Amino acid sequence: MDEKEIKGEFYLRKSNTPTKAVLLFLHGGAYATGTVYSRRKLAVKIGEAAKMDVFASDYTQYPEGHHPEAQNDIMRAYKYLRNKYEHVVIFGESAGATLALTLTLQLKDEYQILPDRIAVFSPVINQLNTAASEYLRTERDPMLIGATDPVPYFNEPAKKDPLISPIYGDYRGFPPLLINCGSEEVKYDSSAILNSLCEKAGVDVQWHVWQDLFHVFVLFDMPETDLAIKQIGKFLQAGITNND
Repeated sequence: MDEKEIKGEFYLRKSNTPTKAVLLFLHGGAYATGTVYSRRKLAVKIGEAAKMDVFASDYTQYPEGHHPEAQNDIMRAYKYLRNKYEHVVIFGESAGATLALTLTLQLKDEYQILPDRIAVFSPVINQLNTAASEYLRTERDPMLIGATDPVPYFNEPAKKDPLISPIYGDYRGFPPLLINCGSEEVKYDSSAILNSLCEKAGVDVQWHVWQDLFHVFVLFDMPETDLAIKQIGKFLQAGITNND
């Protein structure tokens, strides 16, 4: 695979021995506004907590592209990392969390090697935004006040396609999954439904709700952010031996 096809940033961990694991970091931003640069601090901190290298994917967003271009970009990045490292884990926040889910669902459908572990923060699993929390919490979430319209990246947001809305996905055989969200966020129901789907499918899933906090609060400097990063790092590193 031509490395020029893959856009993003590597953050290599300082270590006396080569690391065997890499974190594929997928930023959020409604498939339009997020950047690798704006999430660099978070990506580096999670990589340090997980004791592994990080590759932050600079995937295609709106208006430069539409679905499935971001999906194709992160698939290329994942395959590249799979050829370079023994272990690949994924972290995604908001739209990046959705991409972490849709990428893994596609890999599973294609009988390819799955990520070792996945951590998602404030995922969005239905692009139509019809869950109750989308309206009941709209004034309580400072990150997404009034954000109930489908994002323009998707030409067919109503399509019942798990690669658009992972609420329609089959999670049987999914790798261990950590879900984090705030109790006050608009997308709260996405996390609740995802947790339920995974439990019913027999997935090793953990769901943590941070009380009185909002959508992707982990982007901000606060005590809870430090705790969340430690939790995510510990989860992603679990099962990966001799990675110091």
